[in-house]
Parts: sequence; C-alpha cells; structure tokens
Amino acid sequence: MSYKHFYVSIILRLLIIILLSVAIAYLYFVKHELILSSLILIMLIFAVINIIRYFNGLNRWIASFLLGIENDDTTLKIPARTNNKAIDDVYSGIESLNQLFRQIKLDISAQEQYFRSVIDQSVTGLFSVNHGGRIININPAATNLTGLNEYHHINSLNAIDKKLPAFILGPSNKNVGKSTIFENPSGQKLLFKISEIQTNTEKIKLVAVSDITKELDHREIDSWIKLARTLSHEIMNNITPITTLSKVISDYFISNNKILRKEDMSSTTIENTVKGLKVIEERGLGLINFVENYRKFTRLPEPHYKEVNLSSLIESNLIAASAYPEFETIKLEKIIPEDISCSTDEKLLSQVMLNLLKNAVEVLIIERTLNPKIKIRLSKNDHAVKIEISNNGPQIPPEIKEQIFIPFFTTKENGSGIGLSLSKQIILQMGGDIVLTIGKDQQTTFSIMLNCEHLPQQH
Repeated sequence: MSYKHFYVSIILRLLIIILLSVAIAYLYFVKHELILSSLILIMLIFAVINIIRYFNGLNRWIASFLLGIENDDTTLKIPARTNNKAIDDVYSGIESLNQLFRQIKLDISAQEQYFRSVIDQSVTGLFSVNHGGRIININPAATNLTGLNEYHHINSLNAIDKKLPAFILGPSNKNVGKSTIFENPSGQKLLFKISEIQTNTEKIKLVAVSDITKELDHREIDSWIKLARTLSHEIMNNITPITTLSKVISDYFISNNKILRKEDMSSTTIENTVKGLKVIEERGLGLINFVENYRKFTRLPEPHYKEVNLSSLIESNLIAASAYPEFETIKLEKIIPEDISCSTDEKLLSQVMLNLLKNAVEVLIIERTLNPKIKIRLSKNDHAVKIEISNNGPQIPPEIKEQIFIPFFTTKENGSGIGLSLSKQIILQMGGDIVLTIGKDQQTTFSIMLNCEHLPQQH
C-alpha cells in the first residue's frame, strides 16, 4: 500500500508538470499570451522545484539510513509526519528497518559479551595478535601466564624466550597450525598453540597458551620409573652371571677354606675357569657397550641446519639400506615427489631413516613375512614435512607399542634398545616428532614429522 501512495504522488506531480508545459506552449506559441504564459511558467518552476525537493528529502533520509548502517549507527531519527502519506509510508518503512537493525545490533552485542565472559573465565590463556605484532584481545589467564596485556607488542614475550615472538609470528600450517613448549621465568612449562584466520583486512594469529607443568612432571616421573626399571633389568642381566661365575670359579680354588696348590688342580678345573672368565669378559663388554649406548643417548649432537633435497636424501638412504641382508627380497614401494626440500640436519635425519629402514628389514626377514613390502611416502604441507616408512610385517602388540620409544627397551635377543629412542630424541631436538601407527591396511608405519622452518641458531 505504501508503494501505491508513492507512485500516485509521483504521477500526479509529473502530470502537473506536463500539463503546465503544454499550457505554456499553447498560450505562448498559439495565443501569443506572453503575460499568462509567464505566470504559468512560474507555476511550472514551482512544480519542478517541488518534485526535486520531494525526491531530495526522501533520498537524503535513505542515504542517512544507509550511512548509519555502514557505520554501525542505528540512532537515526525519522522525521515527524509530513502530511504526505507517500513520504510518511516510506519513512515508516525506514523506521521499521532501523528498529530491526538496532535489535540485531543489541543481540550481537549481547552474544559478544557472553562469549567474552566465557573466554575470560577460561583457564586456558587466549590472545590474538595482528600482523604488526600487537595484542588486540587477551583474557586474564593469558595475562597471568605470559605477563602480556592488551596493546602490548609480542616482543614482550622475549622475557620468556627470545625465540617465542618469532615462533608466534612465523607462518602457520593451514590445516593443523603449530605448537611448542616454552618455560617462563617462574619455571612453568607453557604450551603455545598457534592458528591463523584471515579477516577482510589482515591475518590474525590466534594463540592458546596453557600451563602443562604438572602433566609434564607426571610424564617425566613415569619415564624415569620406566627407565630405571629398564636400566636395572639390563644391569642385572649382566651383573648376575658375573657374580655367580666369580663365586663358582672362586670355589674351584678353595677347599676346606684353604687355597689349593697348583699341583692339586685338575685340567677340568682350569678349562672351566677359562670358560667362566670368558663369560665374565663377554658380560663385562656387554656392560661397557650398554654404558656407551647410554652416553650416546644423553649426549645428542647439536643439529646443523641447511636446505636439503629430501627426495634425493631418501634415495641415497635406500641405496645404503640395500646392503642389509636379504634386502633384495623385499618389494619396495615409493611415493616420493621430486624436489621436496627442507631445512634440516642431513646427517642426523639420515641416521634416523637408516635405523627405521633397518628395523623394517629385520622384522620382515626374521618373521619370514610372506610377500614382504616396505613403503616409503614423502609429503609436504607448507613448512611441515612427513616421511612415512611402512612395512607389512607382524603387528606390534599394544603393550610393546607403549614402550617402544623408551631407552634400552628391546624385544630383540641382541638388541641394545637404543635405536628408536635415540631416533625419537634426535627428531624432537630438531622440532619434529616420530609417531608409530597401525593403519587400516594392517601396516606398521613410523612417521617422521619435521618442521622445515627453523630460527637462526644461537652460538
């Protein structure tokens, strides 16, 4: 109905202008009535001014309404009744829209306050950083853990660790983001998880920070307990035969609490003594090797990063692994894209890969797996690289899977238990991880995950 009144009002004004124009033309050109045509011309001018003011007034208020919406301003005051039903109907429609936007704004504001309250009550620290490194939102938990406040610069986190600001501002993985642990001056171990969102104007870093000191302490205690059990087991395996044989050999030379003379010793006693000493020597060497492995584990070399072509590196390691016994009987499947590079330590990564390949070959050959197969897959996503080494040998039992990365834990008869745990520590030191998974195809897969973006090394 509003549109009907509006159209009628416009049509009437246009008709008046047309009629006045016709009248002027008729009186001036046909009747030559100069004065009368001049008076009607004045009326025509007023009619044109009227219709212009009609549209200008309406357009001005519509423009003000749209400008208010653009600037998030819903305080526009609609004029009182103009005694023009068409205009009053349009103003009424604008007022209804304005009320609707005002209510939406109130609802959004209430939701923002609700979510802000939830975030402020969260025990997990949350804050966001703009492209310039400024903190634009932060909750109390994050302030308590990091000492940051709103509008602080991210460089304030140098007080926790000099590498932390660059870690936060660095590129994130589009799919999973990135995370790492830093320790603040109070001794709290803080887990920082970074994600990224793109707004209309800039990229915003979303940072979640949580105190995982207790969790790490519990895990550390559990690890030490497991390590102590493994160490005691390995040491006792070597010490027990040594002490037992020492007692047996000692008894060979003592009779009635007296040391036997050499002429009283039989050739059997001498032979058994030599055999016993040989076993003691072997066990002693075993202990020495065990200690050397432990020293190797506790003294990891410092990584030296450079750009490495991983595709070529994998091919080189496969050539080296071909020297393992019966390697040629194993089917090799490779999914290795060309020219995938990563900033990493070439020697340490090769050491880890060769160890995983050696383990895969040994389990396939020892268990006499039918149609043995090793599959190697290389993939890259932004700054993250994954190298997967799979085999179709027997599945690893759950109880062993939980302990497989524990130092000196082994299921091999002559194994040291150092290979996998050392490999894990090397990759962790390079900012990555090794994960063991059993796929749906029943294949055992060791995945090496690397972060190819490294901060400059400090010397």
